[in-house]
Amino acid sequence: MQNLLNVLMMSKMTKKTDQVKIEEYNRLSSMLENVQDFQKKHPTVTYIEFDYYVVHDMILFSIDPDFDFEKLDSMIHHVKRSTPAIKRIFNKPIIILKDSEEVLPVENARVINQNTLLHLANHGQYVSNITRRGVKPRKLLTRIYEDEYGIYENVIFCNYIDDILLMIRKNRRTLNNLLYASNSMKFNLLEKGNHVNYFLALGKLHTGYIRDFNQYFNLSKEMLHQLSLISKAINPRLGKPIYKKNKNRNKKLTLKKTNIFLMQKDYRMVYKTYKLLLSNQYKLEDKKEEVDFDLMINNYLTYVRILTVFATGHFNFEVDPLHKINMSSLDISFEFKDWKLDIFNNNKKEILMYFTKDKSYRIMLTTNVYNSKTLNNYKKIYDLNEVVVLNPFDENYLERHDVYINMQDIDSFRRIQQIILKGMIYSDTLREVCPFCGGKLHKDKYKDFYQCNTCMTEIHEGKCEETKKTFFYTDNSQLKTHSIHKVDFKDEDYWYYQKQVESLMYFRNITKINHKGEIICPHCHKTYEK
Repeated sequence: MQNLLNVLMMSKMTKKTDQVKIEEYNRLSSMLENVQDFQKKHPTVTYIEFDYYVVHDMILFSIDPDFDFEKLDSMIHHVKRSTPAIKRIFNKPIIILKDSEEVLPVENARVINQNTLLHLANHGQYVSNITRRGVKPRKLLTRIYEDEYGIYENVIFCNYIDDILLMIRKNRRTLNNLLYASNSMKFNLLEKGNHVNYFLALGKLHTGYIRDFNQYFNLSKEMLHQLSLISKAINPRLGKPIYKKNKNRNKKLTLKKTNIFLMQKDYRMVYKTYKLLLSNQYKLEDKKEEVDFDLMINNYLTYVRILTVFATGHFNFEVDPLHKINMSSLDISFEFKDWKLDIFNNNKKEILMYFTKDKSYRIMLTTNVYNSKTLNNYKKIYDLNEVVVLNPFDENYLERHDVYINMQDIDSFRRIQQIILKGMIYSDTLREVCPFCGGKLHKDKYKDFYQCNTCMTEIHEGKCEETKKTFFYTDNSQLKTHSIHKVDFKDEDYWYYQKQVESLMYFRNITKINHKGEIICPHCHKTYEK
């Protein structure tokens, strides 16, 4: 936990993406308050009570409760009105002609005047040769004229552009999550590859979301479209001189009224809209002091504990209906067929999952990235087989080595279920019962793998070519009907491309997969050749 805290504090002090990052921390902290309140209100519950509270008293999937749809819609409207002015300023900004003197080779000298001759007379080192015909210079003092884009109004304009792009990045993720969750509920009803309890779990998670945000679905769709149009108007023009030559500008320059902002119509539009944008902006400095990072991480682990109980209960496992679950320490046992899953916490509130069937397999869920010495010590203390690092912030699916768990992502509980499926497979040696549906496994007559004829889940054993370590992976030939190509997605929809790649096997894979559904080796992180 201390490691993640250090990462958060270091991110606070960086200068480039801090504003987005810090606001992500604030958003996460705000959402997690509901979870902590639930734990205080219901310290111990039976699973039946827990299931009831998930629907009626607690939200495990939501978006930022402080997200103001109307304010964002109004701001988008004003920014869009200023778009024509932005385009014109990009193309024809107000500039001043800056002149300076510089000693250059003769072939580069453009302007020669009396000062050039006086300078050459006083600097003999620039004379190449003296003949009867006269002096042959090697270098000459010349006057250089260049366009100066760094006037105050242009610096403010560039800051305005940055703040618009910041607003787009900040809000696009929230709107995307909202629309993705709505679409998953709509389209997944036709899919046959999901777990039998998937729709039940999804419906419960959607209850709180629908209650709070369903009314904003159409508005969110339109706002996302408008943000995309604004982004398309700005991004292709970022290579223009006005922006390119002001990269090292003062980005904290105070907005002031000047003659140019008063007299020139395009600059006046930028001034008025930027003033409005600044007045509605998130008060970052004030919120920095309010965020308790220790409390936020503690609340995040509480959320993960609750989500783990929810994900386990909706993945075949059952628990004694009379057993009182301590929501702080958990200490709960689930059973399914011959599998037993014990879930509890250590003294750092990290989650331990002990799978038992033919043998034991032990996984720890943590927010820390431990060094090898500490990790080995942990594994000895808890007899761990694997440590899974959780991260509340979204990153590139194919490049990350942790697991994305966040209240704003509807698929978070499915990633927990992937971990559960993995633990079940690694704790099973007989291969008689399908861990996914409970059906009967059959060994293939021609190839060395097991298959369930009910859900068509295949369990294979692979060997890493580089490390020579063995591992298990799941497959399902019926689910891999097509590849997903990045070129089919627009730049602003790259997040959706990653979602499609990750869910290509409906989260029934226990190893990472690529855009073709091919297995990524967990040891060398390369495509596994079967």
